[in-house]
Amino acid sequence: MGKRKQFDEEQVLSNIADYFWKHGYAATKVDKLSVLTGLTKTSIYNAYGNKEALFNKAIDYYVERELTKRFAFLDMKKAMSDNIEILLNQLFLANNNDKLTYGCLLTNSIVELAGDEPTLHEIANKHLDNVRANMYYFFSDYLSNNKLANNTDINKLTDFFMTNMQGLRVQSRIRGADTTLANSIDLLLNYFRSLELN
Repeated sequence: MGKRKQFDEEQVLSNIADYFWKHGYAATKVDKLSVLTGLTKTSIYNAYGNKEALFNKAIDYYVERELTKRFAFLDMKKAMSDNIEILLNQLFLANNNDKLTYGCLLTNSIVELAGDEPTLHEIANKHLDNVRANMYYFFSDYLSNNKLANNTDINKLTDFFMTNMQGLRVQSRIRGADTTLANSIDLLLNYFRSLELN
């Protein structure tokens, strides 16, 4: 039987994930995480393993908190463009999004880890593949229910959406980019509305 953790794991993982998200993998040292969480380095290693294992756990937590929960609020009774508008507004235009300039942990990690950390790079890629798969099924549902133009290529539409999402995530790291983000989202929504059948 494993030893029970003597700390709030939810809060610790939240703090660690946010630190990796803001600073990246290479710039994050376990010493810094120790100060941040109030745990000794030994406690962190005993609870989560080495830095690589800790980063993997942080990505899992990020995906569950930042991505999966947001997609769970999508209502398939609404129009496709309405759901996308809600999602994009939450991610990029909400006034209470204090982590907007962090970008996306998955996208940041894929860019950062491509050359030096192939194992972690692959983990981040697999998570992004899962996000893409969810969006593919999201668009497919609208097509199968005759709510999209019949000639819509769902594979291409998913790639288009994912590419724009990653671009918006990168753009969001630029301070003061609110107008640029709003303009881009407006055009993106207009395109999705043009595909919908009334």
